Formats: sequence, structure tokens, C-alpha cells
Amino acid sequence: MLFKFKYSTWKPNHSTLRTVIAELEAIHSLALTHGLSSVRADLGTINAFLVTNPKARAVRTALIQHLHVHRPELTYLLKYLPAVEPRFRGPATHELARLHDGVTQVRQGQLGDCWLIATLAACENAKPGFTASLIEHSPHINSPHTVHTAGVRLHSPWPRTIAVTRWVPRRHRAGDNRLDANNASLVEKAVASLVHSYVRIQFNFAGTALWLLTGTWCPARPVPRDLGVVREWLASGRPVVASTLVHRRGARRLPREDHPDRWVGVMAGHVYVVCEVLRCDEDGRTDDDAPWRVHVHNPLGSAEGEPRRTDLFLSAAQFKRAFLSVNVGPVV
Repeated sequence: MLFKFKYSTWKPNHSTLRTVIAELEAIHSLALTHGLSSVRADLGTINAFLVTNPKARAVRTALIQHLHVHRPELTYLLKYLPAVEPRFRGPATHELARLHDGVTQVRQGQLGDCWLIATLAACENAKPGFTASLIEHSPHINSPHTVHTAGVRLHSPWPRTIAVTRWVPRRHRAGDNRLDANNASLVEKAVASLVHSYVRIQFNFAGTALWLLTGTWCPARPVPRDLGVVREWLASGRPVVASTLVHRRGARRLPREDHPDRWVGVMAGHVYVVCEVLRCDEDGRTDDDAPWRVHVHNPLGSAEGEPRRTDLFLSAAQFKRAFLSVNVGPVV
């Protein structure tokens, strides 16, 4: 499915948006006086309106954006408005993502969005702290009931900040190496918000992700025969990802060069992160006398805690055989 921002350029009905904001202001006043339990029915009515009204799709996105920028004291009410969230894949349970500055661990969860997560991990590999740099914190309110929002800077199709709440799915999402919710979870949610669904961000191309994250269109190119070219790309600070061909069996066996009777598994229809080019053996042990190999990282994880060892260390011939194409981003 091509990633089309079908609704991201719609202009919301401003009278409808003002009506919803006025309702939330009234609910906020009642909640301060009588408690949240007294306004749950009113919040339910707004939810029903946002779900059933055909004009409310654009209003949902505009509502979060407006509260994030102009009325942060009302953002805690978004926790009780699931209609404004992108549709989850799987159980509709959520948790709060932890935000932090500096290096971010990026790991793909149970969504089929390797095109996005591998590209984000490649940008993080090229420039540690890249993921955190996309996020604008919004710590306006110190109330324990407030759900803070965050802004994520993307290109869709022009540079803009996508406001999202920090609530993310408990399952079927990206996270850190232990799949705990973090900055990467919010970037993934911002992309899902553009099409109003986590389901719709599955199965796409790495070039689309580089456009979203960097604003530069980076089409696929053939896998180079010379690993020196890859080393130059990485040395210049450019993110690099490699894509495999879709295969009906779901995986390919790639024979090892040191033991031809042994093999390594390569996922089909998947995007890997190209991390570095180094002298090492096929298990990643560095050796000055070893041939040059490219280290490719599989971003896919699961719920077992620490990720399994699925990284590959491939010669130029193996790299060319295993992968269909590469995408090379701009200097980040």
C-alpha cells in the first residue's frame, strides 16, 4: 500500500473545532469543581461525535495540535478521548512513553513498519540523538492529572510539527531494546496520526521514511559491489538501510563463507540498518587481517526482553546476494 497522506492536508471545520474546544473548557471547569467522575458522560458524548461525524476526522488532529500549542492546561482530558488517537492494531490498552534527551534505542515491535523503524534506527546510528531531536517536549502543567503532549517534527509533505499525546499502545508498537515505550514510540505514533491508524503504516518503503524524517527524497539504488562506497556513506554521516526481496517462504538461507555447510537467515521483505564497515569474521569478531565486511542490523524485536542476536556481518558478495537495494539518506 502506498503511503498517502489522504487526510493530512484537509482543513478542519473551524466552527466544529471551536465547538469541541468550548465543550472541553466547560468540562474542565466542572471537573475542577466536582471531579472527573461528574463529566465522564460528557466526555463520552464528545467521543461519539468525533467517531461518527464524517467531518470530525480532521478535527481530531487539529484538536490535539490546538491544545498542545494554545491550551496545554486541557491536555489531560485527551486521556479520556480515545477517539482522537490513531487506531491501534491489537488490544486498545496504552501506556505512557518516557521522553529523554540523548541517544535513543530504536527497536521494531509487532507492527510491520520496518520501513520506518529501520530508517529511524539508521538515522540514530548516523547521528546519535537524532530521534530525541525530532521531539519537542511540552511540560507546561505540573498537575498529576495532566497527560502531557509532545510535538514531533516531520515532513508531510512540508516541515511541520505533529502534536500527539504521550499515550502509546501497550503492544504492537516500537520501543527501546526491551520494547519499553520511548522517543521512538512517539515518532511512530506521529506517523500513524497522519493516516489516523497504526494499521495503515504497515508495509511501505524506506525512501518514504527518509522523506518523512529528513525531508529529502532518497530513492532506492542498487547494492554497491564495493564496500568502500558504503564506508564512505557512513563516514560522511548519512543513514543507510538495505532492503530484501519479498519471498514466499518468508526467509532466505545465505551460506557462510567460512563454513559453506552452515548458513545465516535473512528475513524476506524486510529492511535492515547498515551500521558500519569493518574488518571482522562472520561472527563480528574484529581482526586486522580479516576481510572487510558490512555490519547490518535487524531492528525487529519481540517481547522476550533483550533482543536476539540477528545481526549479520557480510562480505561484498554476500551483501549483493542477500539484499535487493539500498537507500542512502542525506547528512543528518
